[in-house]
Amino acid sequence: MTDATVAGERPLAASEAAFASFGTPIHFSQRLYGRLDLDALACAVGDLLVLHPVLSARIVAADQGHVLRLDPSVPSPRLRVTDGIDQVGAPYAPDTPLFRAVVTEETQDRYRLALSVHHAISDGVSALTLLHTLWHGYSARVTGRTPVLPAPAVGLPRPVEEHFRARFSAEELSVFLRDRSAKMRDIVPACIPTLAAGHGTAAQAGVHRRRVRLSAELVEQLTHAAKAARMSLHALACGIALRAVHSQSPCADETVPMTCLSTLDLRRRLRPPMPPHEMVLAATAAQAVVEVGPDVHPVDLGRRVLEQLREAVLNNTMQKAIAATAELMDEVAHAPISVLVSNLMTKTPPLQLPPDLRSDPIDGCALPPGPLPSVFLTGSQDDTAGLDITVVMAADWFTARQADDLADAIERAVHRALLK
Repeated sequence: MTDATVAGERPLAASEAAFASFGTPIHFSQRLYGRLDLDALACAVGDLLVLHPVLSARIVAADQGHVLRLDPSVPSPRLRVTDGIDQVGAPYAPDTPLFRAVVTEETQDRYRLALSVHHAISDGVSALTLLHTLWHGYSARVTGRTPVLPAPAVGLPRPVEEHFRARFSAEELSVFLRDRSAKMRDIVPACIPTLAAGHGTAAQAGVHRRRVRLSAELVEQLTHAAKAARMSLHALACGIALRAVHSQSPCADETVPMTCLSTLDLRRRLRPPMPPHEMVLAATAAQAVVEVGPDVHPVDLGRRVLEQLREAVLNNTMQKAIAATAELMDEVAHAPISVLVSNLMTKTPPLQLPPDLRSDPIDGCALPPGPLPSVFLTGSQDDTAGLDITVVMAADWFTARQADDLADAIERAVHRALLK
């Protein structure tokens, strides 16, 4: 898709505005070993700003909400070399750059790079592709080659939900919203209780992040189990997450409804399909409602989630939900959700690093905008072919102990998924 708003300002779409209110970043970091040319890295970051003018834009308040504004007179972001790398994943304040890139030298020949993009203008696919493009450009520069990069975007990208809204009439969307409201009205999903002192008052800063690292052998076993059950690894991960969250809820001994949000990439559903390098929010979260009991196997839960995801795509439920984002925002903002699962493993392209530099696995997540335990899957970048499961819980609602317990429960659910 090459359609873009050439003008330097446009209103935020409803899906974008939701993330603007929280300043939600998509955050990736990696530890690097070897020789790192900081000048070449700074030039590679500059390449990204040329490719994607929206990275130099800002979100500012306006009479009708928020607008995305690209002002050439305002300084663009740049690579910062500093020790304050943990701030890269902090929420974005209004009227500040929407992209951050920071590198710090931890010891000789060991560095840590962190990159974040405002979720209002990006999703996991475009952010990971941005990281891939960064290293592609860097490797070309340090080996004396000219980087071969995609054509630069022009102006500000068009909101993806506009493409879907054009597919349905006002009457079709009205019927969809009425039926959805009737279906969801009486569902009270089981959730992990919010025990933090803040309870949503912003009294606590930051998030709790816990990583469960799975070996290549364990990933192979999980992949085999998913294939044997005729499901994707993503669906199995949803079953594992539901099993783990259920065990940490007040209803751990009961059979109760639970809701699982599953992130889906919309690029190939656009007409024409959108290439992954385009910097835009082109993902959505499809919801599955599943009855979960203390003895239900993660594979069975994953199968039920997959059935609902397939149905949502085939009967246009997902597409209509995207088209009606503005009408659904209030419901989504206040409806309790048991867990969100985002599988970035298949969306993680191998990094093109030069021979004198290697990287640990990428650590990636998006900060949850509320009391929503989030689970992110990312693949290893080395020859181990392992898998990292990152648990993210907002400190404003959940305690560090709750994050520890959920990570432990996910590890147990992974092993239970292999026992049938």
